Amino acid sequence: MKAKRLLTGAVLGALALLAATAASATGNAQAGSAKSMFCAGCHGVDGNVAYISARLAGQSTQRFHDGLLAFKAGRRFHPVMNILSVGLTEQDTQDMAMFYAGQKPLELKDASLFWRLGGHDAIGAAVDETIKLSRADPRLAGRLSGGCATKLKEQLCAATGGPCNYTGRDMKSAHAGLAVTEAEFGAVGENLVKVLDAFKVPDREKSELLGLIMPFKGQIVGQ
Repeated sequence: MKAKRLLTGAVLGALALLAATAASATGNAQAGSAKSMFCAGCHGVDGNVAYISARLAGQSTQRFHDGLLAFKAGRRFHPVMNILSVGLTEQDTQDMAMFYAGQKPLELKDASLFWRLGGHDAIGAAVDETIKLSRADPRLAGRLSGGCATKLKEQLCAATGGPCNYTGRDMKSAHAGLAVTEAEFGAVGENLVKVLDAFKVPDREKSELLGLIMPFKGQIVGQ
């Protein structure tokens, strides 16, 4: 019940996502593919070889980025990684993070929320179904047109550690003048709950998704 109450507070179609997480995903996967070649010997071309530490394939952009910087700064020790990471720029790190975030992992143990939710197809389906329910919901009186679907999918992908860059506006700007009410906020949240439950999303993933969504309620309601 606690998880459901929290989910009920989700924003219109789950638009509110952690800016810090999205900001970490600013790399270029194609560039990252070329730069990742020095990792292939130990981790495999697609990052699915577990060499001493976790697999690189399917790691969140934030986790990969922070881990590589820790080697570079000497906060983590590995005789090869400490040397190889020294010459990497911030852009190199972002690019490789994006590349590995997009590689489908062979197992989900250390995978990003993006992959544990099911990747692009599952996230896209959840967004589409939430919008469908909300458009038919008399409590919303046609307020949710569905025009935000593409940006919402992009935003969810980026915020959950997937291989996407969010290119939309910040939440306050995006909702300025819309006067979203508490009741509307809750109505779409209830529709989101129905979709997540129908898709049998585990409690752990529900909680993590909420952790990304809930902090932005104040930037959306009443703008």
